[in-house]
Amino acid sequence: MAALTNFMKARTSVKKVYLINQDYSFGHAVRAQAVAMLKEKRPDVQIVGNELHPLLKINDFAPYIAKIKASGADSVITGNWGQDIALLLKAAADAGLKVDWYTYYAGGAGGPTAIKQTGLSDRVFAVVEGHANVPHPPSQAIEADFRPRTGQAVWYPRAFNQMYMLSEAIKAAGAVDAKKIAQKLEGMRITTHNGGVGYMRTDNHQFIQDMFIASFGPLPAGAKYDEEGTGWGWKTLGKVEGKDTELATTCKMSRPY
Repeated sequence: MAALTNFMKARTSVKKVYLINQDYSFGHAVRAQAVAMLKEKRPDVQIVGNELHPLLKINDFAPYIAKIKASGADSVITGNWGQDIALLLKAAADAGLKVDWYTYYAGGAGGPTAIKQTGLSDRVFAVVEGHANVPHPPSQAIEADFRPRTGQAVWYPRAFNQMYMLSEAIKAAGAVDAKKIAQKLEGMRITTHNGGVGYMRTDNHQFIQDMFIASFGPLPAGAKYDEEGTGWGWKTLGKVEGKDTELATTCKMSRPY
């Protein structure tokens, strides 16, 4: 949310925001941090709706979309994932809702197809740790190999990053020993899947990396990869340096070494 709101604070089109999230811990965290961070970075923005819905139980989001339309919102923030983001966007398409969407998981299964159905070219944004069209030759080579093997895109570069870092820590430790590996992980820096530097904070073992703000629409010049056969793909609109996403921590880790 720090990365997403850092991007939103410079967008003058954001004036009225509607929050819709799943009713469980993550959805509660998204709505709370959205309110707090928008208040800090864009106190002029009006929160015109703040809604929770049952997790993975809604088959028709039309009533929720009707409320968003009635609110006069120009932007929606949602942490929805899985069928809850795909069906939410489908309902928006069916209702002709024309707003900007600021999301975490619009790139998950079914999301790209639903975005294409909305016709909202480059109006659905996602905060991601990378995507298929980042112009980074090593990750592009992996993408080219991965898609024919699996029939899908690399959704989560973090999975590659965690294995890169674990491999380096094992090599540095010289043994498969949990304590030694944990010590080597503290403060470790690696080159991430999509380029750039990632590192593990010593104080709480949180992995920090650059984050991208990507939009979904017709493939830009030079981009190779669409999603789910839509002919549309992700492109980078903004980049947030890893250090700018670090937040204060209250972690007081009890170390066995």
